[in-house]
Amino acid sequence: MSAALGEVTIVVVTWENAAEVAPLAASLAPALAAGAELVVVDNASSDATRAELAACVPHALVIANATNRGFAAGANQGLAASRRRFVLFLNPDAVVEPDAVPRALAYLDALPAVGVVGCRTVNADGTPQATVDRFHSVRGLVAEAWSGARASGTPRGSAPRASGIVDWVYGSFLLGRRAALDAVGGFDEAYEMYGEDLDLCHRLRAAGWATAYCAEATVVHHGNRSGARRYGAERDVAVLKGTLRFFRRRRGRLAELGFRLAAGARFAWQAARMSLASGGDASAKDRARRYGKMARLCLDGDLAGRRADAARSRGCGSGTLLG
Repeated sequence: MSAALGEVTIVVVTWENAAEVAPLAASLAPALAAGAELVVVDNASSDATRAELAACVPHALVIANATNRGFAAGANQGLAASRRRFVLFLNPDAVVEPDAVPRALAYLDALPAVGVVGCRTVNADGTPQATVDRFHSVRGLVAEAWSGARASGTPRGSAPRASGIVDWVYGSFLLGRRAALDAVGGFDEAYEMYGEDLDLCHRLRAAGWATAYCAEATVVHHGNRSGARRYGAERDVAVLKGTLRFFRRRRGRLAELGFRLAAGARFAWQAARMSLASGGDASAKDRARRYGKMARLCLDGDLAGRRADAARSRGCGSGTLLG
């Protein structure tokens, strides 16, 4: 017998998402009417997010954090709040198609070796967003960094037309099997917002679970609004911190050093080129400054992140334990 929506918990982590609550809730109405559970973890929003949640989804379980704990920690709170067999992590700026959740659930349930599944993701105008990525070798990342472009014909940053097994999927829609999520301790809370989906799929593979992509399920994703609000023009720096953390925690010292050297040299070159060519262009100067900051991050290996990881390890082990 196939899994039913009553076996699914939908976890949404919010922060300053008042404008997105109503569209998201409307799109989830069919799944909730069919028995799915909704858990919302609000990371100390100062806008009307919580009021909108109360008005639009009054039966949802809302966990109100006193501070912004980041996506990974919030997602783990949602995971811990439910004991259903399947857990869907969904971005607050997403709108799911009416049959997206049941299609993804049926696909995951039919593949017992798969731990998590992602889905087809599109922009508001229907154009595809990247949803699938691969685990790169340092050699491949070095070549990519210096070419300035991704290698053609590879699945990195792609939106495949066909369903299948992949390396990892983006976390805007990530449906997981509880047994798999529990086996690896959920998300690694060392990640604040970027890199936690890559890290999760990497640890799942190490634990013997595959990751899959379901092209028959579709979600409209409105472009990382929380990330833009939180980081603004510094979003690329935040993404780089997540990548450095992944190499530091999962790929080993030599791989981390190789990535830092290659990426750091590339960013330093871009900073110098942009600075020389900027003239009086303020936006070009800002880009040069960001590239310089990213080069320094690679040079020192994100010392602040390392210290935070060390403090977290002293306080709570791996940083991935669930409540």
